[in-house]
Amino acid sequence: MKNFPIVFDKVILKQFKKAGKNKFIQKILSHIFDKIEELGPRAGKLLDSKLHIYEVKLKRPPIRLYYKYNIQTNEIYVFEYQMKTSSKKQNSLIKKLKSQIFS
Repeated sequence: MKNFPIVFDKVILKQFKKAGKNKFIQKILSHIFDKIEELGPRAGKLLDSKLHIYEVKLKRPPIRLYYKYNIQTNEIYVFEYQMKTSSKKQNSLIKKLKSQIFS
């Protein structure tokens, strides 16, 4: 049952097209999207309580996917994913996402 409709950001759409070349990554992302549609904000870890930014983290392969929950519409806005490289890169991406939301 799909309780939380997903809205894709243009960045994630571009990334998903690239992932289409790698069926393994595409399958994993598709599974993550299904989980988010079913569980909504409970699918990931809360990163920012004011902006409702969440992160889904996998260890193998090391993928992190970021999304925002809109309480009024009950929609999930998926921003982008990244292969985990370093915590410094992760923090810069989170700052970038926060600034996108404010602008």
